[in-house]
Amino acid sequence: MELAGPRLLTVLYADVHGYTRLLELDEAGTVARLTRSLTLIRNLVSDYGGEVVNTAGDGLVAVFESVQKALHFGLEMQRELSREAMWSEGLAPIQFRVGISVGDIFAGRDGVYGHSVNLAARIQTFAEPGGICVTDAVYQILRGNSELQLRSLGTKRLKNVSAPIEIFSVDQPQPMPRPAEIALPMHQFAAADSLPDASLAVLPMENISGAPDDLYLCQGIVADLITSLCRFRNLMVIARHSAFVAAANAGSLREIAQRLGVRYLLSASFRRADNRIRITVDLIEAASENTIWSERYDGVMADIFDFQDDVAAMTASRVAIHIDAVERRRLTEQAHPALYAYGLVLRGQDMGFRFMPDSNLHARRLFEQARELDPGYGRSYAAMSRTFNVEWRYNWTKDPEGALNQALTLAKRAVECDRLDSRGFSEMGLAHLYKKQHDEALAAYEHALSLNPNDADLLAYMGDCLAYVRQGERAVNLLERAIRLNPYHPDSYLWFLGDAYFHKGDYQRTVETLMKMRDQSEAHRLLAASHAMLGQMDQARSHAQEVMRVHPNFTIEHWRKVPPLKHTEDLDLYVEGLRMAGLH
Repeated sequence: MELAGPRLLTVLYADVHGYTRLLELDEAGTVARLTRSLTLIRNLVSDYGGEVVNTAGDGLVAVFESVQKALHFGLEMQRELSREAMWSEGLAPIQFRVGISVGDIFAGRDGVYGHSVNLAARIQTFAEPGGICVTDAVYQILRGNSELQLRSLGTKRLKNVSAPIEIFSVDQPQPMPRPAEIALPMHQFAAADSLPDASLAVLPMENISGAPDDLYLCQGIVADLITSLCRFRNLMVIARHSAFVAAANAGSLREIAQRLGVRYLLSASFRRADNRIRITVDLIEAASENTIWSERYDGVMADIFDFQDDVAAMTASRVAIHIDAVERRRLTEQAHPALYAYGLVLRGQDMGFRFMPDSNLHARRLFEQARELDPGYGRSYAAMSRTFNVEWRYNWTKDPEGALNQALTLAKRAVECDRLDSRGFSEMGLAHLYKKQHDEALAAYEHALSLNPNDADLLAYMGDCLAYVRQGERAVNLLERAIRLNPYHPDSYLWFLGDAYFHKGDYQRTVETLMKMRDQSEAHRLLAASHAMLGQMDQARSHAQEVMRVHPNFTIEHWRKVPPLKHTEDLDLYVEGLRMAGLH
């Protein structure tokens, strides 16, 4: 933004707590970590509608068009930096105090000036390390927001400010649960004699330390452990989301296993003190609730990759799986990234689950920083690729073709870095599919599936791809297996399955499948076309009205460009169904 003075803007002033002491303890390390933090902040601020206008030593000044944008950035910045602290391997964390004020400011050659800038600088000294303070003027604007907790610190006299002002502390709100973590209706119990012998669910890792910022690390460890276990072809591993939902809603270990249809459960706990960790793992036979194997791991954060590989191999062997030497080698040959880069990717994935434009960009910045720290880390490129695909799918970009091209480029780079990680091949398949390069998409998905044959999300995505190339029977089989591995699956699985039935010409099964979705907002197009094909015109027109309610700018002319169908006549049939339903 171009500044002219005076101009009404919101000022965010951030300063490092105890900077001099940190320099005395470790001057070179502190400067390096501060530089890294300031670089991340500068990269993020524009994604939240702001601009850094001044940096000096250990502080910075940023300006925003609105109070809401400034506070949103401040909260995300502090949350991000608090998570970064756990990857500092026992070193004193870099913590900022933040002050926010609103008022007229003036632009100068070396930054911005004005009473509001001075106020922000003064009130940040009252904030807790990692906290935020705001002026009374900011409070008056925010006080109607029920999601915020604003606590008065009283009226204070500030240096070189004549009149005392009331200062408010902003308490960090707890993030809303992601859709993947909301409890869903329970499925019927599976009969004990029908359970596969080699079937396993990994339960949520217990965060014994209690620190809220360790929670996402526990989730990341479990997700990576499941990914490793999925490589063992003879072991059926339930997807993380379903395991978490069942654990949250069941009263006993036996009930969890019955709901998920597995014979074994893997339970773990996590304790951290600075950079030292203790992780305890128990393999449980669910029917008897007896622990048949237990292992305690004591080490440091930097060893966490070896731990995940060891537990995966040991767990598979304990449930009597004959693991090929090749599969073991795949685990041991993986090149593990720098620890800090791994933490950035975990944090970025957590942000990406919010499916909002600014969160998607925030996640991308973290993945970019991970790439800069470790240019050979394939997972960072795969994760970046997904952000461009999401940007394209939700129409958050003015250059959709460029976004898809970038998604493909990054996925290819992920594969170049690590040809044993299915993530890169999966993202490559997704980018090729939406570029309507069907043979390339299928080849990428096939290779991903050969690397990780029991990954539920991967099975679902490949099933989706097959539905567009007239391989409907295999698409349905893969999607049904994905649902078996992830019984509390996201709505996307049902959408993919309904799409597969539609392109097979089974319009009744399409309707039955899509009506099981909890949120049918994105199903109305296919429901309208399916009812029209069945001659059920009242229902078809009703869903067509819902399409226009959810997407007022919908046009058939635009939608013809979206579904990546290989055969033109399949697209024509879909479009005809939409027209019959009354859409234009």
